[in-house]
Amino acid sequence: MKRALSIVLVLVLLVSIAPMSVFAADNGYDTITGTIMFNAGHDDMETDHPCPFTYSDGYFTETAYKYRQDLAAVTMAMCLAAGNVADPERYKEGPANLEDFFEQIGFEDFEANADFTNRPGRNTFGVGIANKEIRVNGEKYTVIAVGLRGCGYYAEWAGDLNVGLEGEHTGFAICREKALAFIQTYLAKHSEISGKIKLWCTGYSRGAAGANLLGGALDDMYLSGASVGKNVTLSPKDMYIYTFEAPMGADASKVSGRIYENIHNVINYNDLVVRVAPDCMGFARYGVDHVMPSAKLDSNYAQLKESMLKVFSTFENAGKYRIDDFKYVTVTPGATADKIISSIRGDVMTQGEFLDKFVEKLFTKVFTTRAEVCADAEADGEGTTAGRLARFVAQSAFYQMEQPYSERNLLVCLNGNSDPAVVDALMTDVEQSPWLNITDLNTLNNADPALSGDDAAAIVPQSDGINDATQANLRQTLNTLAASTNDIKRFNASILTDVADDAWYRPELVYAYENGLVNGTTANTFSPNAIVTRAQVVTVLYRMADSPSVSGMKCPFADNTAAWSRDAITWAYNAGVANGFTDSRFAGSATVTREQLAAFLFRYADKVISGGTLKAPLSYADSFRDASSVSAYAVPAMRWANVNGIINGRTGGILDPTGSATRAEFTCMISRFSMAN
Repeated sequence: MKRALSIVLVLVLLVSIAPMSVFAADNGYDTITGTIMFNAGHDDMETDHPCPFTYSDGYFTETAYKYRQDLAAVTMAMCLAAGNVADPERYKEGPANLEDFFEQIGFEDFEANADFTNRPGRNTFGVGIANKEIRVNGEKYTVIAVGLRGCGYYAEWAGDLNVGLEGEHTGFAICREKALAFIQTYLAKHSEISGKIKLWCTGYSRGAAGANLLGGALDDMYLSGASVGKNVTLSPKDMYIYTFEAPMGADASKVSGRIYENIHNVINYNDLVVRVAPDCMGFARYGVDHVMPSAKLDSNYAQLKESMLKVFSTFENAGKYRIDDFKYVTVTPGATADKIISSIRGDVMTQGEFLDKFVEKLFTKVFTTRAEVCADAEADGEGTTAGRLARFVAQSAFYQMEQPYSERNLLVCLNGNSDPAVVDALMTDVEQSPWLNITDLNTLNNADPALSGDDAAAIVPQSDGINDATQANLRQTLNTLAASTNDIKRFNASILTDVADDAWYRPELVYAYENGLVNGTTANTFSPNAIVTRAQVVTVLYRMADSPSVSGMKCPFADNTAAWSRDAITWAYNAGVANGFTDSRFAGSATVTREQLAAFLFRYADKVISGGTLKAPLSYADSFRDASSVSAYAVPAMRWANVNGIINGRTGGILDPTGSATRAEFTCMISRFSMAN
C-alpha cells in the first residue's frame, strides 16, 4: 500500500516533462478537469489525498498503438482512484474513489466485483467498470473503462509470491482471469452496449500485472477470432492498456509480436517491483516499456528533474524529493551482515543499480528455481516458503525498497543474531529518521525454517510470524530513527561498551564500522587491545578491494582452509599483497606486528592501487628513537605509512615496529588509508 506514492511521482513526471500543448483537447472535444481522491499509503494511513486531472473523449481518437502522454496522465488518475479507500476498516467502500472518478468524467453504470468490497484475501482482486458512449469521426463507440486495484490490497501479498512452477505467474494469472470474467459478465448484463467498443484499462503494481496479462489475453482472443462479448466488437487498435510499475508475470516465450504493442508499461528504474518475477526465471511483460527518467539512464536528467520538481512541490504533503539520495549502510556489530546485501555495500550506487544487483543475487544465490518460491495453491501461505517470504517482505527491506520517493531513503539492516542491547541502543539513541527501513530479524518468530543453508538465511529469517504488539513496536521504531551519518556514528558508539567516548581511535573506528571494514568481537564489544592476525588483515584488505572473484586463482597454502578467510588469502597471494610464512603455509592465525601491518598496506597500495609504481619516501616524517630497529624489508613501508599519516608512534616517541598490532591500531591504519584512497 505504501507504493501508492510512487504513482504520484510517475504522474508528476508525466505532467512535468510534457509540453502543455500535449494536454490541449483534440479538435471538437471538450476537456473535463477534476480532482480524484486516493490512498497515498504513507504517514497518514487513514486519510485519502487529492490529485487533479484533465480528461477528454478526444484522447481515444487515435490508435491505441500510439502512446499518448495526456491519456497516460488521466489514466494515472484512474489508477490512483482504483486503490482501496485509505481506512482498512472501510473495505466495503473500497471502490468509492474509482466510482467518483468515473462520475466526474461522464462514465455511467459503474459496477465493482465482489472482491472490491470484501476483505482482501490471498487470491482476491478488485475490478471496477463503467462505460461512456463517444463518437470518433461521427462513428459511435462505447468506451469500457476498467480500473484494477493495485494498492490497499493487504492480504493479497501472498498471491504476488505464487509464481507457479512453469509458464506465466500463477498469482497474476488469477488476477487476469478475474478481470476478464468480470468484463464479460458486465457486457452480458448491459446488453444495450453493442457494436464497436474501446477498452480503457489500467492498474498499478499487482493491478498492473493483471492489466498487462489481460491486454495480452485480449490480443490473443482477437487473433483466434474470439469475442469479449456477444454483441460487441473490439479491435486491438481500440485497446488502450496503460500499466504503472508492472511486475513481470507473462511467459517470456510468448510476449513477442507487434500486436501486443497496444500495452504501454510506465516503468520506474528505481523500483524493485518492475524487476520481479525475474527474467532469469522466464518472466517478462507484454507490450512496450516506457522508462521514467533517472540519473543512471538519462544524460539530461538534471533538466528533467528541475522541471518535475516544479510540479512535485505543488502536491499536498509532497515533502522532500529524495530518490537521488539513496544510501545503503550495514550495521554489523558482532554479527554477520546479510550476505546478499552486504556484498553490494556502499553509498556510491543509485537506487536502481542497487536493485539490479540485489535482484540478480536474490535469484541466483538464494532462490535458484521457481519451485523454491512457489506457494502451493491449496496451502494457506503460512507453511510454504513463499508464504513465509511474503510475511517477511512485508516487514523488511525487500518490500521497503519500493519506496525511494519516501522520506526513508537510507537502508539499514541488522543481522538476525543481533543482541537485544544492540536493538535497544538503536531505538533509544537516535531520533526522527528519514531512513528507509530497519529490519531486526529477531522480531520475526513462531514459524519453522523457511529455507535451509546459509544463503537462504541471508534473506529469509529462520522464523517469521509477528504478533500485533511487535508490529506496533516496529512501527514506532521506524518512526524514531535518526537522520544523518552522525546518528549512525552515535549508534555505533553506543553499543560498544569497551570503547570510551574520548578514545583516541574512536573516529577511525566509526569510519571502519560505517564502511563495513571491521566487526565487533561481540554484539557490544570491540576489544580494542586484542591482537590482530594475518588472516584478519588480508580479509579486511579483500573487503577494501570490493571482494573480487577468486575463481580460477590458485593458492599454494595447505593451511588455507577456514571458510571465512579462504577467498581473501587466495586473492592476497595472487594480487601480490601477501606471501606465506613458507611456500606451503600462510599461517593465518599468526599475530601481526606493526611493521608487518605497514608492509601489508604498502603492498596493497602498490599492487592494487598504483599498479606497481608506488615509490617509498627516503625518510620518516617524524623522528623516532627506534627507527633503526625496523626490519630492512619493512623500512620503505614504514616510511611510506608514516609520511602518509597512516601510522604514528607509540608513547615515548617510538615506532615499536616488532610490537604486536592491536585491533585499535589496525582499525586506525586501515581507516586512514581507506579515507585517503
